[in-house]
Amino acid sequence: MTVRMRNWIRFLTVFMIFSIIFVLIIDKIVLPTYVGHDKEIPLVDVRGRSLDETAIILDMLGLHYEVIDSTENNDLPPQTVVDQQPPAGTLVKTDRVLRLVITSGERFFPMPNLVGKVIKAANLELQRYYLKTDSISYEFSSDKPRGVITAQSIRARQMISASDSVSLVVSKGPPPRQLEVPDLFGLNLDEAKAAIRKAGFRVGAIRYITNDDLVAYTVIGQKPEFGVLYDNAVPISLEVTIASHSGD
Repeated sequence: MTVRMRNWIRFLTVFMIFSIIFVLIIDKIVLPTYVGHDKEIPLVDVRGRSLDETAIILDMLGLHYEVIDSTENNDLPPQTVVDQQPPAGTLVKTDRVLRLVITSGERFFPMPNLVGKVIKAANLELQRYYLKTDSISYEFSSDKPRGVITAQSIRARQMISASDSVSLVVSKGPPPRQLEVPDLFGLNLDEAKAAIRKAGFRVGAIRYITNDDLVAYTVIGQKPEFGVLYDNAVPISLEVTIASHSGD
């Protein structure tokens, strides 16, 4: 064998050895590092954690997630993880996508219109939406029969959730007589208060206005106006004079 041939064989041998080493490096080191498929880690348990917290944990581990479903759960806050696939402890590779089921937020719906319904029907409607009654008061009504809802604290079609509660006003039937707002203009404050109570109403807010032309504590305005008829004892607000040098 000539020297030239031996050199050629030696070159081919060295080339093949380096080629094998190169392929092994690419296959075992470079590609796994680039693709990230060389590592398997036990999957953490993210159940009971918020979705935001879960996203941070999975990002640190090189994992991803998608929410595949949501469920109502009154015992856990909204957007809490209640199930995961694969389950905790499963060996997974980086870049794996976890499928999560989370709790949904509060369910909102329009407030039903209860005005005009008898109290029993109104209660059935409230139970249907899992709503609670905060309070029930009774007032006379000229246009609603006894036992019928005349007012509700949450207006119809306003968006509410099952955690809300509503107050109701129920008719006591027509009043024995309607109450007429008295004329209070020109009376002093004590006389006006007495007249309000005698007429069956309640004293409302009192606003003091500086006026040096009239005697202090003279009524110069009222709301509601004189002569208006009411079924119930609504409050009557007053505007009353005070002297400019006096305090409120």
